[in-house]
Amino acid sequence: DIQRKLWLITRVASGLMELRYIPEEAVRVRKLVGSLYPRCEIESDRCVLQARFRRCFPLTDPAVFVSICDESGREVGIIKDPDALDDESRVLVAEELDNFYFTPIVRSITALKQEASMWKWEVETQRGAVSFYLRGVRDSVHEVAPARWQIYSVDGQRYEIQNYDSLDAKTQHLFESLF
Repeated sequence: DIQRKLWLITRVASGLMELRYIPEEAVRVRKLVGSLYPRCEIESDRCVLQARFRRCFPLTDPAVFVSICDESGREVGIIKDPDALDDESRVLVAEELDNFYFTPIVRSITALKQEASMWKWEVETQRGAVSFYLRGVRDSVHEVAPARWQIYSVDGQRYEIQNYDSLDAKTQHLFESLF
């Protein structure tokens, strides 16, 4: 995420990209019945019919700075504080971000088994029990912040341990046994 911030700062400083902040009170997000994406009306400016929302800093500052993009992925502007949107807009933006960035949160590890050249993980997440495989621990398990880990399975799914220190002793022992 630091690399993304540096890239962004470099682009803005060199004039290749202009940041456009949109006041939250000027934004209305609505989802029409049967539509796949919400539309985003920006007062006195434009209406994005199939709006996409992306976090500018998904790992380090996920609650602030949300980019509004059109259907081709071109950025229209940035909302600094999505919590300042009207109730319906805030809920729709949160749902869109949740769908795009869905990452199961590992609450506990029930078993780790080595099968051939892969590790089989059996875990409890916020949505129930899941099992998945990792090929190489060093390539698949990364500490992204102190006590925060991301795990990438062989099928491309991303899992997260949000706070290693809050995990139970068995889970911590199993996790540490990988290293």
